[in-house]
Amino acid sequence: MAPAITQIAPGRLEVREGGGCLSLFGLPFFCAGLAVMLITFGIIPLSNADDVQWYAWPIMLMMGAVFTAVGGVLMFGRTWTTFSTADRTVVVQYGLIVPMRAKTYSIGDDSTVVIDFHRGDSDTADQYPVSLKARSGINLRLFGSTNYAESRERATAVAGLFNFDIEDATTDHPTRLTPAQASLPLTLRARMEHFKAEPLTRPGVMAADVIDSADAVRIVIPNPRPHIALFLFFAIPIAAPVFLFGPFSDFFRQSKTPDGVAWVFLGFLVLAFGMLPAWSGGHAYLKSRRGRTTITASTSGIRVEERGVWKTWTVATLAADDILDIDYSTRDSMLISARKSAEDVVRQRPAMATAQVGPRTERALAALSRFAKSGGVTIKTRHGLTTFAAGLADEEVQYLHSVVKGALLR
Repeated sequence: MAPAITQIAPGRLEVREGGGCLSLFGLPFFCAGLAVMLITFGIIPLSNADDVQWYAWPIMLMMGAVFTAVGGVLMFGRTWTTFSTADRTVVVQYGLIVPMRAKTYSIGDDSTVVIDFHRGDSDTADQYPVSLKARSGINLRLFGSTNYAESRERATAVAGLFNFDIEDATTDHPTRLTPAQASLPLTLRARMEHFKAEPLTRPGVMAADVIDSADAVRIVIPNPRPHIALFLFFAIPIAAPVFLFGPFSDFFRQSKTPDGVAWVFLGFLVLAFGMLPAWSGGHAYLKSRRGRTTITASTSGIRVEERGVWKTWTVATLAADDILDIDYSTRDSMLISARKSAEDVVRQRPAMATAQVGPRTERALAALSRFAKSGGVTIKTRHGLTTFAAGLADEEVQYLHSVVKGALLR
């Protein structure tokens, strides 16, 4: 659930986290754990209790306690973060439904509100945490969200309360803004700062096709061609029914298997190992030939469309007044960003405040960057992030970034 921010008094903001979807997620854990504990204590009778070994009861009690605790925290756990300009403090309270424990942090005059990005994995979603960073480099995490727009909105409110700058570090090139600037669209900030986007030199070799007209720029990026190994991956299961259909058919006939059973099995063999892989391989081939991404940029906004095998749909329609910034990510910028993140992590430890990333870490980052692909162009809006051109060459990504930004700021 996204943190809710409210002004509880003049000069005081409160952010609440917890409840909502987390409570629903924790409900089955809490009920299952409670049921196991009640069975262990004999409150809920177990029909085969006499057959349960003695050592199973402590294990069941422990499992029930763990499930109940985890579910209880998810259901009833809350966090309250209160910001006060009167005494320049941040008070973080933890509790179950009501506050039970609190920590107070003093805020210096040199702090910065930072919006960061933590990539998720198979078990967790992407996060956009908001933290308070002092000049010493020590970060105090305030709250987070899985939605960029929500994190930016709440970070702007906190920064405006204390008149701190905002550092948007969600992409490879962090930008530092005042609270007033953070709420303005990119076009208005550019006019106020008399900024004019300078187009880069067009790379000699490009995958995308750029069509520049008087009122808009149209970029067409074809889908990448799949590697030949992908089709070999689809061909392996297709070979199974080709070579096995005859032997299985003879086996069923010799064993006098009922025709219905035999045809069901053979039909499943052809469908699962023949038709479905063939369909997937054909679809991947057609998508690589017909699929493309089309970006139309003008002073009124940016539209991103995706073409599949059979139809075209609009991914995003972004009005100019909603666009906050446009950034790009290349392999080099990803390496620089990763190095900076590693140094920031080191500085979080007071005993290593002056430490730098070692040569081994530097070599490891450089080696990994050879296998990384560019992150493409990212458009930051009031409603979230939109990315295109991921995986293209670094020079092409930078050129497309300058083209789109230039079309928007004409």
